[in-house]
Amino acid sequence: MTATLLVRLRDWLLDTFTYESESSAAGAMADATRWGWLPALSGVSIAADQARSEHAGTAPGDGGMSA
Repeated sequence: MTATLLVRLRDWLLDTFTYESESSAAGAMADATRWGWLPALSGVSIAADQARSEHAGTAPGDGGMSA
């Protein structure tokens, strides 16, 4: 049983950490670059919303200066 478990573990590791072909590797890289910008974009939009709300709350009223 131990030998079978080790063989299955080895096969799983090989399947997990190796690519079957170059086209699979290219497809995975394309997906990573295609969707990799989403977290950065969501962080920028959240920061922009926070900056707008902070600015609206702390912006001085009519300070006598023309806009």
